[in-house]
Amino acid sequence: ADGRKKIHTTFPDGGEMVEEYDEKTDVLLVRKVRKPTKVGKEGEWVFEVGQAVEGAFDPYSDIMRASSSNPIFLRKDTPEHFQWRIRNLPYPADVYSVSVDHEKQEIVVRTSNKKYFKRIQVPDLPRHDLKFKDELLSWKHQHSTLIISYRKPPEILKGEQEALREAERSAVKM
Repeated sequence: ADGRKKIHTTFPDGGEMVEEYDEKTDVLLVRKVRKPTKVGKEGEWVFEVGQAVEGAFDPYSDIMRASSSNPIFLRKDTPEHFQWRIRNLPYPADVYSVSVDHEKQEIVVRTSNKKYFKRIQVPDLPRHDLKFKDELLSWKHQHSTLIISYRKPPEILKGEQEALREAERSAVKM
């Protein structure tokens, strides 16, 4: 539907993961995960890749709305990289610092003017029992958008290809 392939995975602990791929390019567009709550109810969907479709503003029920000039954070992977985009960051490129916190296994984004700080987790790495490597991290700033890329390790590329092949084999053709 809509040029997308959907793969729905359920886990023994009751958790679920839904992935949506572009039918033509096999690029991951959305990955959302939910785990059951402590009392056994379905938890909220957490978007790891992509973002939830935001409904239109309703002035009768929506009392407040976030400013459109606030930084907007989203993950959008490419076939070779994990990629995050932070829009609405108007500072010059030399203000930004992007590094790896090896102790907490996170990417850290900060500005020298102390106006923005963000820790980015990559749940794909612990799933494959991998650690961050500094040389795989790169970033650039253009058009008020900070683009952070982390090259996917070979183990993850291989796992993604196997998952896609398995999904193709088990897909229901209509």
